[in-house]
Amino acid sequence: MLVNALIIIAFQVRASRNIDSPEAGAGAYRRAGVAFLISCSLISLSAGAPAWAAATLLITAAVVHTVGELWHAAGGFEVSFALAPKRATGQYLGVFGLGASLAEAIGPTLRIALCATWGRPGWYVVGALFALHRIPYGTP
Repeated sequence: MLVNALIIIAFQVRASRNIDSPEAGAGAYRRAGVAFLISCSLISLSAGAPAWAAATLLITAAVVHTVGELWHAAGGFEVSFALAPKRATGQYLGVFGLGASLAEAIGPTLRIALCATWGRPGWYVVGALFALHRIPYGTP
């Protein structure tokens, strides 16, 4: 959590600086998905590794995941605001937020089921779901 907080504080503005169009937001979403896939893969590799290697893999995964979070947040803000019509911004942002809330409600159960039940392959599936989910449909 400390690594995550420090990276967010230090790099949030820099990570979002060039996300200024729906195309750039879609690109940030795609990069976030790849970062999440990599971080899930690193977490899976830590299982059964010696303590020093597991700690290194987990810290690296936290850094990669946090970079993905930065891109995801920047892409999400840009895509959600830029594509909403001015007359219905509130409604569009409400639906956009509903999707995020649904993911927060279902996500933990899905992750526990996949990762606890399947182990390493479950982490790869979760990473792939992150990567696929971060491809915004209907954006250039």
